[in-house]
Amino acid sequence: MKKRAGVRIKITLLTTGFVFILLVLTMFASNAIIIFAIKHGWITARPEQSIIPFLFQSGIISIIIGTAISLFMSRLPLRPLHTLIQAIHEVSVGNYDVKIHLEHPREFQELSECFNQMTDELAGTEMFRSDFINNFSHEFKTPIVSILGFAKLLRSQVPDDCQSREYLDIIIEESRRLSDLSATVLNLSKVESLTLLTDKTVYSLSEQIRESILLLESKWSKKQINFDIDMEEVMITANEPLLKQVWMNLLDNAVKFSPAEGRITITLRLNIGNAVFTVKDQGEGIDDKMIKFIFDKFYQGDTSHNMEGNGLGLPLVKKILELHRGEVSVQSQAKKGCIFIVRLPV
Repeated sequence: MKKRAGVRIKITLLTTGFVFILLVLTMFASNAIIIFAIKHGWITARPEQSIIPFLFQSGIISIIIGTAISLFMSRLPLRPLHTLIQAIHEVSVGNYDVKIHLEHPREFQELSECFNQMTDELAGTEMFRSDFINNFSHEFKTPIVSILGFAKLLRSQVPDDCQSREYLDIIIEESRRLSDLSATVLNLSKVESLTLLTDKTVYSLSEQIRESILLLESKWSKKQINFDIDMEEVMITANEPLLKQVWMNLLDNAVKFSPAEGRITITLRLNIGNAVFTVKDQGEGIDDKMIKFIFDKFYQGDTSHNMEGNGLGLPLVKKILELHRGEVSVQSQAKKGCIFIVRLPV
């Protein structure tokens, strides 16, 4: 609010100063021309004559001079505005690469910096939108093609019972994948639309993490994964259903990328008013080039798409933690597994 008031005051002072300079220039220029005209006899100004014709003539000269100076000087402060208007027209037709560089006064310099930042953000948003549509289309198209293909096989052939069950299992699995993807996208959209966190309660964070581990028992027991759990008893004030999605996603990823008979290490500590949760797996890890993309929507480290998943779990985790004023980070090296670290104010 104070910054806006300061900008308004600066604009008022600039306008006042511009008008003052314009009046002074008009006065000096008009007086100089009138004196020049009197010396050359173009205007008569004798004491015995009426002053009205003189005033009329000098007034006409002042108006002409003032108009000419105004037209000339108006181009100087309006030139940056013309540049800005032209740049805005470029943005309106989808050219987000346009940049402006206004140097004087300082307010115009700040304006150009804000405009350039805006175009950078718009360019990034447009690129993200395009990538999102492409990835979203791919994730939906793959199971639909599978369902359609095996449904056609069932109709066109007369498969035996074993083949029929195999085809139907694939159709059921792909249908489940579509259903999970739709539910995840809807859930992420709901979370992203939240700006204020509500329904916060006080509960045991360590107990919630234990429950999440048990809910994934069917997955980690199938791979015979062992857990090394070391958690302090921590109470937290948060939205319980939302935070549960964080632990489910992080633990599910750890199980998914861990090798058979691998080990997952989980810790929970209190540190200067923050709950610090870590989960470490023994998977393949992520190299430095890919690690910066893992929180992007639909990004999957497994580019072959052989692993189950849709690349929406970690973006959901990040958004939920941001709503809780927390953060998530990852440490990883290729062939040495991943460590996800969550910090939450309690």
